[in-house]
Amino acid sequence: MAIPTGTTSRQTEWLARWALTGMMILGMMAWWWPGYRSWGSAVAGLTLVLGLWLTARIVGADRSVPGHPVHLVIFVPACILAVHLALDATTPESNAPNSLQGAIDASMIYWLGLLSLGVLLTQSLLPRAASHTAVLGASGAAMMLGPAGAMLIGPTAPAKTALTMLGFAGVCVWLTMLWGLGESGAPADGTPNASNLRKPHRFLRGACIAVAIAAAGALAIESPLGALLVAGITAGTLFAAGLVFPGRRVLLLLVGGTLAVGVAAALSFSLWVRRALVELIIQATRGTTFGQGENALRDFWAGDSGLAVLVGMVGWVGAIWFLGGLGACVVWLLFHARRGHRGDQGRAIVWSVAAGCAAAMLIAPGGLFIPATALAAAFIIGLLPVMLGRPSRRSPGVWMLAAIAAMMLLMGLAPQPGLFSWVLGRFGRSDTILHVGMGFLTAMLIAWQMGSRRVWLGLLGILLAALLGGPAELTQYFGSNRTAEFRDWLHHVMGAALAVMPYLLCVMARWSESDDARPAKVNMA
Repeated sequence: MAIPTGTTSRQTEWLARWALTGMMILGMMAWWWPGYRSWGSAVAGLTLVLGLWLTARIVGADRSVPGHPVHLVIFVPACILAVHLALDATTPESNAPNSLQGAIDASMIYWLGLLSLGVLLTQSLLPRAASHTAVLGASGAAMMLGPAGAMLIGPTAPAKTALTMLGFAGVCVWLTMLWGLGESGAPADGTPNASNLRKPHRFLRGACIAVAIAAAGALAIESPLGALLVAGITAGTLFAAGLVFPGRRVLLLLVGGTLAVGVAAALSFSLWVRRALVELIIQATRGTTFGQGENALRDFWAGDSGLAVLVGMVGWVGAIWFLGGLGACVVWLLFHARRGHRGDQGRAIVWSVAAGCAAAMLIAPGGLFIPATALAAAFIIGLLPVMLGRPSRRSPGVWMLAAIAAMMLLMGLAPQPGLFSWVLGRFGRSDTILHVGMGFLTAMLIAWQMGSRRVWLGLLGILLAALLGGPAELTQYFGSNRTAEFRDWLHHVMGAALAVMPYLLCVMARWSESDDARPAKVNMA
């Protein structure tokens, strides 16, 4: 019996949506300390969601991906790191016993790829999060509870500021529920809302604000420097909003200016805060134009600020492009929010502050190495367009295929893949599982792009994915110091063959749908 067109795709997307939401909430609340097991859990979760997302795309014959300017922001630092990876892996010093052989360069590229993938999946699967107060509330609560639990359980000195910024970002996400709690639907009989129907919403709004104030106060007491950073981010956001929103320009500029004066006064009276900021600036000034790649670790360590590590590895060009690009994305999207209602503009301002906190937690000490901060940044940045009212735009999915192929090529050629292999080693590394998994993912991606409408093209794409394992092994043999093994190619072929059945199931699910079918009516009696 035929089912309505799009049913299977919607159901699969529903599974992917809640798998992503659950993984994000768990990660932001529990993976607050650097560790291969935490990173491995995050990678496994994103891979599972990616598989479900690909399945929904194949069933729906949709070869596009949501467009987001942040992918271009990530692209330039990744290219700089790729050049450093090639240089660090081919220099004579790379054969020394204590050489990292480009492992840190590969790890940073992998980290940027995970951030980009998280943004894409969030933007694609959670486009209606703006109207789902449960998702926003749970995500905001996870961002607040994670740092609170971390500070209660054990010492967090190296990453205390990053966790504090994560908590403040959660406060902003939590506050966006206000724009949903104030909307009450009409009663079942169609009569207008009565005053007694609004009272629970007023109570929930008050409770929401009270929780946010309590959480912000606790975070400010625990980390005054983090509170000053958030105040500065809020002042800058209000200034930008005042220039963009003409209806509230005077009020926004006045509040932003007052807050900026308060931050400046606090800095002038707090000697230790000034010293912390000066130390942060001194660390960042050690960088060069395009950075030193992993050689920058001679001057820095993981406990230094993320800004210092970023400048040291990709230089001022890469750091300015990355951080300036994030800021430019927020300002550009604020212009789209100008066309919305005043209430929507208020939500856009709050979410912009959350995006500023997300950027700050990444460049804080230890922020680049914590899975929770990466997931929170992907969640906040991924929802920037919908929260700021930008119309959804689609891009060809071949760009995503090319990006993942480039990532696989770099990880295959790198003498030491870094985080990619360290995570596998923590869970018991197996080359067989690795090559089978890469073959399966490659086959599904190519089948998605080639066979969304014609099944024989999809099967041809799977065959092409299986054959690509051979040239990949030869490239690895001639382009790096790693060996090429026929067994690895065979495992790659096995992984590609495993993609045949899921692909055919997706196609048959699409064939079982019809435009003439109607949803079954449920008897509610």
